[in-house]
Amino acid sequence: MSTPTDTAGSTTSTTGNADAMRSALTTPAAKTEIDAEAVKAFLTAHPDTLHDEPDLLARLTPATHRDGEAVVDFQMFAIERLRQEIEDMRELQQAMVNAAEENAMSRDRIFSAVLKVLDARNFEHLVHYITTELAADIEVDLVALGVEASDSTRSMAGMRSPVSEPGGPSVMVLESGMVDALLGYKADGSPRDHALRDDVDGAEEIFGPHAVQVQSEAMIRLTFSRAAPPGILALGSTRANQFYPEQAVDHLSFLARVIERSIRLWLDLPPA
Repeated sequence: MSTPTDTAGSTTSTTGNADAMRSALTTPAAKTEIDAEAVKAFLTAHPDTLHDEPDLLARLTPATHRDGEAVVDFQMFAIERLRQEIEDMRELQQAMVNAAEENAMSRDRIFSAVLKVLDARNFEHLVHYITTELAADIEVDLVALGVEASDSTRSMAGMRSPVSEPGGPSVMVLESGMVDALLGYKADGSPRDHALRDDVDGAEEIFGPHAVQVQSEAMIRLTFSRAAPPGILALGSTRANQFYPEQAVDHLSFLARVIERSIRLWLDLPPA
């Protein structure tokens, strides 16, 4: 049982605690000023801060520091170099982002075209899609197919297949050996599987009368079967830089592989 004294003490203690909490919660916090010594101490303990934040260094540094008319301020040269490096990194980053976005769009267009190749109802429909609709789907100006003449079709070399629209794209029958000639050869003398060229006159052998429109081109070898002559998938652009030698060709190669396999299946050809 508590005594009056104990009760009074408890009340006083409780009141004091409440007052202390009220004071702590309602009294504005005192502003803490960070002095120069604290800044120095922090930078000394974290020496990489300004190196990792060159923008901060540029903002903190006065515009000029000179001790005399003949004194060159090398610090400003260093800061300007840092600014330029930052700008170069930002431009490189943006270029990489743009390239990634363009690559993703190109991939999506190619994948969509592949599905249409696989959806062909018959061989004629497949060839029609490739030579008339594929160009718009993958955002190029011209698409042509070329097949080398075999021994039995040598007389057809240089001919174009009939087309539904006058002057429209078609399948070209090529002279024997023309695929290698169009694609070129590697340094070791072996024939290439693809060739991308910028700022060129289009290859008349494959684009026919439309070659005058072509200023850059991409060509991919088609290997239909060990029992069939080789072919070529040719893409032409009226832009001189849409295709260029250093360009990645994996998406176009994938499209070509699907086309050659689809043709093989429709014609019931043996494997390559």
